[in-house]
Amino acid sequence: MKLKNIMAMLLAALMVMSLAACGGNGGSETTTAAAGEATTAAAGDETTAAGETTADGLEIGVVGGSEDSMGLNTATVGALNGLSACRHVYEGLYKIGADGEVTLGQAAKAEQSDDGLTWTFTLRDDITWSDGEPVTAEDFIYGFDFLVESADDYSTILSDVADKWEATDDKTVVINTKFACGYLPSILAFPSTYPVRKDMVEEFGESYATEADKAVYNGPFEVVSWEHQAKIVMSKRTDYYDAANIAVGKINWVLTSEESTALNQFKSGDIIYSDVIPDEEVASMVNNGLHYASGMNNYCVMFNLGDNGNDVLKDVRVREALSLAIDRQRIINIRDLNDEMGYSLTCSGFTNADGVDFVDYIDPWFDAEDYEGNCEKAKQLLAEAGYEGGAGFPALNYIVNNDSRKEVAESVVNDWKEVLGIDTITVNKIEGFFAARSGGDFDLAYYGWWMDYTDISNMIGSMVSVQDNNCFWTNEDFLTAYNNAITTEDQKAQWDYYKECEAIMAQDLPVTPILHSQSTFLFDDTNYDGLVYSCGNFVFTYIKAK
Repeated sequence: MKLKNIMAMLLAALMVMSLAACGGNGGSETTTAAAGEATTAAAGDETTAAGETTADGLEIGVVGGSEDSMGLNTATVGALNGLSACRHVYEGLYKIGADGEVTLGQAAKAEQSDDGLTWTFTLRDDITWSDGEPVTAEDFIYGFDFLVESADDYSTILSDVADKWEATDDKTVVINTKFACGYLPSILAFPSTYPVRKDMVEEFGESYATEADKAVYNGPFEVVSWEHQAKIVMSKRTDYYDAANIAVGKINWVLTSEESTALNQFKSGDIIYSDVIPDEEVASMVNNGLHYASGMNNYCVMFNLGDNGNDVLKDVRVREALSLAIDRQRIINIRDLNDEMGYSLTCSGFTNADGVDFVDYIDPWFDAEDYEGNCEKAKQLLAEAGYEGGAGFPALNYIVNNDSRKEVAESVVNDWKEVLGIDTITVNKIEGFFAARSGGDFDLAYYGWWMDYTDISNMIGSMVSVQDNNCFWTNEDFLTAYNNAITTEDQKAQWDYYKECEAIMAQDLPVTPILHSQSTFLFDDTNYDGLVYSCGNFVFTYIKAK
């Protein structure tokens, strides 16, 4: 084996920049700038403006989503809130560091073979679970297997690129990849690939990781209480190998999707971070804690093409008519959040050796410059499908999970009414949104994909399995093109395969993109710094009082 500089080889290196400025094209950003003067606080100091320090360290309150999007089982969690929570209580071979970069975590050393296909990881000597047991290579292997067996959202994130993994001894993990996968460290920094204790899963079965005491934790924090529908409390582990460099002693993770509630808690100082904020209040929070970060995401309408979906949506002419009738620019203007027009699934920010952005390399799904022409074509398609002027169009249920998305969905539905004469589609904000969507209990739904690592494969790969896309769509030509793309090392050929993937999706329309958004959130950078924001995930581990 030949030791190489693993991080230098990352094709998907995460860019780091200040969260106080508008995000650029990178997938990772971190706060570095102060918004005002504050005194430095250390463990044991007096209460600060938005939190307090105790003998165990800084205590902070945060809002990162609702109970519905929370999950602490790394094999099954799929929403950003739960994934972010997992980054605090578990840790993989790699992790997101204080600078926002992928760096070694539980692994002390990583080696790659000359052909790039075999990776060997040596674990640190000082890593333990929260019950004092050592973390072993077998815990990682069991975690990988447990992930695959779950058949859940991210069950193939590792098996898509690797065909074998084994523990050669207690301290050594060996992974054989199907191709020279330069972004493997980013995958191994993703929570789905973290280690799992077999004895915990066997003891608790289906209730594993559903309560604070039904799991053990190998990350910088452990869950000490979980009040469902209300709050999760995480406490710093004093036996974590880097505990001395972590100022945060306790995280009170408030579980809510109510945007006005989160905003009021931020203004009152009860929380120092929230990724939910009413769109209409965004302007008022400029210079008052509002931050933009590069979204690296898409914002779409999803069509249910499964057995539970309405037959009307299985006619591609209807889906295309609905897509063409959406006035995307009007929605962007209403949101006023620096969005980009969504005329492809993949967002901007990926350039080839010639400096060409991928979204300019592919064919757009529709003519973004001719909305009037799109509307005329939409009317014609709907008439051909047998619903001229909206006559006879069945009642459909369009589900969303918060007020901001409800406003966008209602705007979309209004376009369908004004352009196509369809007045039978109802928008509903529901509890249990993710469960309803994954169970096919909808006709149309909000769909957004935040990239887990900054590589085109992650965005286009989100449509490979129904566990990810929830629209119950599959296309063999798409799968072939995608597999060809991820296994070739020639960038020109790879981009051509990805271009083919985009063309197939544009033809089939399992979803239709509306926009690519910036991420907006609130963070009290007057009193704190050190927040890391990476591909929609938030890390509070490195926060310090100023």
